[in-house]
Amino acid sequence: MATDVRIIVASNENLQEAYKKGKFREDLYHRFNEFSINLPPLRKRKTDIPLFAKFFLEKTNHELGKNVVGFDEDVMNAFENYSWPGNLREFRNVVRRAVLLADTPNISIKSLPWEITNTPIISQENTGSTSQPAVFDETDLKDAASRAEYDTIMKVLKQVNNNKTKAAEILKIDRKTLYNKIKVYEDAQAK
Repeated sequence: MATDVRIIVASNENLQEAYKKGKFREDLYHRFNEFSINLPPLRKRKTDIPLFAKFFLEKTNHELGKNVVGFDEDVMNAFENYSWPGNLREFRNVVRRAVLLADTPNISIKSLPWEITNTPIISQENTGSTSQPAVFDETDLKDAASRAEYDTIMKVLKQVNNNKTKAAEILKIDRKTLYNKIKVYEDAQAK
């Protein structure tokens, strides 16, 4: 009985560069690299954002038994202006969270996480010019949650002597997610 197997390997690293720097085995790279597809990150595919938003909304509605209809216009603007450092995984999680928090037929801006509503807007031309982040008053529940999240991250980092791998394990998040959250908070504080 013959078996035909294909292995698909995905990486957010440039494996060719990694093997040249000695960070990835060259022989393994050549075994995997029969056919390559390079996908640019979501932040470079802004026209795909509405398609993914609709897809993730439909999928989440089905999984959670919800009936959220769509997104307010300012939400779609926020999605298109955010840099998505966590790429599609982050986008999926943001939509999922927004569906859970939605109290209207459409997802409103108040259902989005702090890092999306409080980071500078990236210009469409990639010129580096940005607009100011939204500012919320101190009674805003999302701001309070974000501050609590930041305080928790800092407390755990202190407990593990700034070992981010251990902190990510304790916080039950991916190490890259931890780095992204820290960067967002540091950037916001620097302003």
